[in-house]
Amino acid sequence: MECDLLIENGRFIVVYNNEVLLKPDIVIPRIGSSATVFGTTVVRHFQEMGASVLNSPAGIFNSRDKFRSLQLLAGHNIPIPVTYFSNDLHQAERIVNRKLGYPFILKVLEGTQGIGVHLIENEVDAHHMFNRFSLAKQKIILQEFIKEFKGKDVRVFIVGNKVVASMMRIAGPDEFRSNIHRGGMGQRIVLSEEEREMAIRAVKILGLQVAGVDILRSKKGALIIEVNSSPGLEGIEGATGVEVAEEIIQFIEERYCNENT
Repeated sequence: MECDLLIENGRFIVVYNNEVLLKPDIVIPRIGSSATVFGTTVVRHFQEMGASVLNSPAGIFNSRDKFRSLQLLAGHNIPIPVTYFSNDLHQAERIVNRKLGYPFILKVLEGTQGIGVHLIENEVDAHHMFNRFSLAKQKIILQEFIKEFKGKDVRVFIVGNKVVASMMRIAGPDEFRSNIHRGGMGQRIVLSEEEREMAIRAVKILGLQVAGVDILRSKKGALIIEVNSSPGLEGIEGATGVEVAEEIIQFIEERYCNENT
C-alpha cells in the first residue's frame, strides 16, 4: 500500500520511500482482502516491469470474488454447495425456502479469516440480515449449510501442482466457523485421492500457483467452498509440522531460478 506507481515513456516504475525499486526476480503477493484492488494493481505493475509473479493479478481477483470463483469451479465440474447470489435480495427469502432451508450460510462477497460469514438459523434472522446488507449496499452470497460437517472444514495448501500440507480445522466452543484466526484448532489429516485431485485442479482453474483450498465433507461427497490466494501459514505449519514457507521458496528456486540461469 506504500508503493507509488509511475508509467513514463513506456517504462513501469515502482517508487517506495522516494526510491525507485530495481526489478525484482520474483514477487510473492500477500494481499489482504481490504487491499485487493490496489494490491493487485501493484502486482500487475511489477509484472509489466518484467518480474515473475507467484500469483497473478487475475488469479487473485478470481479467488477474492467468492461467487466468481465458484462459477469458475462449477464450470469445470468441481463440486460446490448450492449457492445463491443476486444484486437484489428481494427474492432471497423465497430462494431460501425453496432451495436452501434453515439454517443456511450467509457470506460477504469478499472476506477472509471467517470475517463476514454468518449462520442464519431462522426467518427472523434472515429478514434482519437481508435488510442490513441491502441498506449497506454490500453484496452477499447464500449457501446451503452442511450440517453433517458443522464446525469443521479441511484446509489444503497447494504449491504448484503439489499438496504440501493438509489439516482438519475444528471450531472452538460456541462457534461454527473453523478458522484458526477465530479460535479454531488444526489437526493433521490424510486426504482422499478425490480431495487431493480436486484441490490441485481448483487452484489451476483459478490461475493460481500458491493457495489454500477449503473443503467440506458432505453426504454428497467432498465440496469446495473457497480458494484463498493469500492463505495463512502459521496455523497449518503448527498443525502439520510442515515448513510451508520453505516449500514455497523451494518451488520458486526450482521453477524460476532454473528458468533464469
